[in-house]
Amino acid sequence: MPSRNPSCVIGIDVGGTNTDAVILQNEQVLAWHKTPTTSDIQGGIELAIEEVVRQADVAPAQITSVKIGTTQFVNAVLERNRNKLDRVGVIRLCGPYSRRSPPFVDFPAGLRALVEGHHGYVDGGYQVDGRHVSTLKHDQLQAQAAAIRSKSIKSIVVIGIYSPSNPDQELEAASVLASELGPGYDISCSHSIGRLGFLERENASILNASLRRFARHVIAGFQHAVRKLGNCSLYITVNDGTLSKASEAASHPVRCFSSGPTNSARGAALLAGSLSRDAEDDKDVLVVDVGGTTTDICALLKTGFPRQSATFVKIAGVRTNFSIPDVYSIPLGGGSIVRTAHGQVQIGPDSVGSRLAEEGICFGGQTITATDLVWSNTLTETLVSSNVKAAGRAEMKRAVEVAIDLVKTRPEKARVILVGGGNIIIGDNLAGVGELIRPKHLEVANAVGAAIGKISGTVDTVVVPRTNDASMEVQIEEAEALAMERCIRAGGSKATLEVVEVELIPISYVTDGSTRLIVRVVADLLESQEEPETFEMSLHDNWAKKLDNYTNSCDSKATSYELAHQLDVEGYRPRIEGDLWYLSKTDLQFLQDGTGVLGVGSCGDAYPSYIACLSALARGEDITIRRQDSITDDATVLIAGFMGSPTVYLERIPGTDEITDAVCAVLKATDITSFDAIIPNEIGGMNAFEALLAAHHFSKSTLDTDCVFTNVQDNFQTEQLMRDACTELGSLSGICVNPLYGHEARGLPQNSYSLAWSIGRSIALARSRKIDPVTTLLQEQNGVLLFRGKISSVTRHVAKGFTRGTVLLASSSQDSQQSSEDDVSSSPSLLVEFENENLCAILKQKGEEDKVLAVCPDLICFLDMANGAPLGVSDYKFGLRVSVVALRSPPMWTTDKGLKMGGPAAFGLDLQYKPIGTEGYKPPMSVWDMFCESR
Repeated sequence: MPSRNPSCVIGIDVGGTNTDAVILQNEQVLAWHKTPTTSDIQGGIELAIEEVVRQADVAPAQITSVKIGTTQFVNAVLERNRNKLDRVGVIRLCGPYSRRSPPFVDFPAGLRALVEGHHGYVDGGYQVDGRHVSTLKHDQLQAQAAAIRSKSIKSIVVIGIYSPSNPDQELEAASVLASELGPGYDISCSHSIGRLGFLERENASILNASLRRFARHVIAGFQHAVRKLGNCSLYITVNDGTLSKASEAASHPVRCFSSGPTNSARGAALLAGSLSRDAEDDKDVLVVDVGGTTTDICALLKTGFPRQSATFVKIAGVRTNFSIPDVYSIPLGGGSIVRTAHGQVQIGPDSVGSRLAEEGICFGGQTITATDLVWSNTLTETLVSSNVKAAGRAEMKRAVEVAIDLVKTRPEKARVILVGGGNIIIGDNLAGVGELIRPKHLEVANAVGAAIGKISGTVDTVVVPRTNDASMEVQIEEAEALAMERCIRAGGSKATLEVVEVELIPISYVTDGSTRLIVRVVADLLESQEEPETFEMSLHDNWAKKLDNYTNSCDSKATSYELAHQLDVEGYRPRIEGDLWYLSKTDLQFLQDGTGVLGVGSCGDAYPSYIACLSALARGEDITIRRQDSITDDATVLIAGFMGSPTVYLERIPGTDEITDAVCAVLKATDITSFDAIIPNEIGGMNAFEALLAAHHFSKSTLDTDCVFTNVQDNFQTEQLMRDACTELGSLSGICVNPLYGHEARGLPQNSYSLAWSIGRSIALARSRKIDPVTTLLQEQNGVLLFRGKISSVTRHVAKGFTRGTVLLASSSQDSQQSSEDDVSSSPSLLVEFENENLCAILKQKGEEDKVLAVCPDLICFLDMANGAPLGVSDYKFGLRVSVVALRSPPMWTTDKGLKMGGPAAFGLDLQYKPIGTEGYKPPMSVWDMFCESR
């Protein structure tokens, strides 16, 4: 066989406007070309390939691989094109769990109408410790197959509880369904799509399954376009900056959704030479990619890969949990429209986009754009005043500087790599930037990033310490070996294997030391002389139709906007009838954020129970809260909720019976035949929603309060008994404790649900006004802002079933009080200790004594700096940008008895309690008092 050396690689980025191509040899750009993206996609790729091969003057035989990044799949979802999206059937392997929180419920209405086909439940699933929830029943799967066939559904998702840790049941179920249905059906397993987090993984799997038919046509078009190069392999770039084979990308299009920003970051790193920087250099390296409409900023890790998002992400309004780059975007690009009003210059957020060459002043158009502010020619000098130019450039500079500061993880000046076709609107001198690099070929950084894509292998599982192991090192090594095996099997070079991520996340409230383990390995693509992969279309596909059939007119698309009007947060009023408050979807949204804040880092994400509540409302059922002071003295009130690990709660979604069985057991044990209301065992997180669902099950209301145990005798023994039972039930169980009389319930904390609702409403108000959510929250709740910054380190360990640890935050330069940005040694930092919940916040600054800013029982909360969303301890991750706030504790917790139960000493802290702020506690107002003119 003749030698193909020196070999070359082609990288391509297929965007909505342009298709960019580069040809690389030994990571050096030989040629690049931009061409308009064609409606059939394939034509634009063929033109781009022909041109770069011609410019580089290389023989087609020298091209070993073509690597393509594309936005086609995510665009199909955003467009809601019914010709590109298929209806999906979902089969859950769940046993008794998850049935009250069905699939599709939280999808935007237009998208749901296109993709919802069928859902069913069968026995199966695993517990957190690896035990079976129940074994698979083939007859149940056969019944589901018959239902799917009757509905003419071709795309199927199989999802099992804890399948990322053990995929065996999913694979078995898929095999049974394939045998029963025969050829012509797409059957996919959730463990190959997302990580732990049942509903988010299911959502991502649904989007993926809906796109698979369209993805095969797109990928087949790509293969047809590269066929002229001969014996050349085709790879598709995925979200984390690595590659997948063409057939894998066709099976998993959702993995490609966010490959564009990742390719841009990877390409920028190579073009700027930052991959080889000194390992001791701790400066932040940021990539600023300026397009026509937005500027995207992300931080590069020392591996040359972008930092990944720490929490769930929404794609087209659908909550998912697959890994995507942590990108901060602002509405500023080369085509951003410039306006003047009342002497002020406003830039964007709208843009002329790809029409810049027709509409921009500098090109003879009539619209002033951001490019016109920096471009100097006769037209701009005549039609754009010098004052507007100066003010506009100052505003663009300010916006970029603020965005850069938010992305930085350290207060010292960062190194910034500037790429993208709109880069000319960014000046050379930016505050907070020590070095600004404009690399050669910056216009096609996306295509360069695609060309240097690596192969990856990932393991995301739950491990339990073994009795014969002194530590978990052996299991980490086993996970690394498995990740390496997967990487090599995907086409990675064994000689270049590199572990780029190892993360251990202890699981709270379990007694066996269960820990979530995430390992990611990357390697260079092993360029071989083998025949390229043959991509077979499935029997029900017809490639002769080509892609033209998928690029239809707008009347084939569902609307991208909901038919319902945008919620008027300020004008919204809850439905109150007498002593009952009837909850709506909006109320539930407010409560979801508000209970998250009151959970102070623990109590579990309320999302699964929020979905269950939405499902009940969709059935026309009422969920009600009762005014606290309306309960009679002799009324019977039950206390209900969940005990266990919030981590388990996100994977093993509760069924219909856990709490209701506990309630029935208490009624039987106490000979009580009826009761009047339910209250949550705590208002934070999921338990507030679980009480709502329990009360709804019995056609009762939840009381506007939550529980405080006033008798501390034997509480540790009670805790241990409950913990043992909880562990036996899979580290998550429903609980119901001794009933209360009505007069006792009236003495509990006042207006707990109203408080949570008010907090959530204040966050929603701030979002609608596009202002900092913290500002509104603190004003309305008499709280204190403790710190703004980025998480620089997190430590965790489990002791006696509790996750204990610390999180250290570094201040951003704009929040630091230092006199000189170069003198970063005096920058303040914040240390927060937690034991499932945040316990104390301590300010640290060089040369000064540590200062306790807040300590339990006051409420210390982390809020996402971008949108005000509350974060739990399990969300804390390096680089996350947060605001840390504190709210004053109710007076009953600051008494001697209250401090004994929930003060510093109760958690082993050698600290004295001092209330936050200078103002006293502000009792929460009930929604009745807020919105009822008279009673």
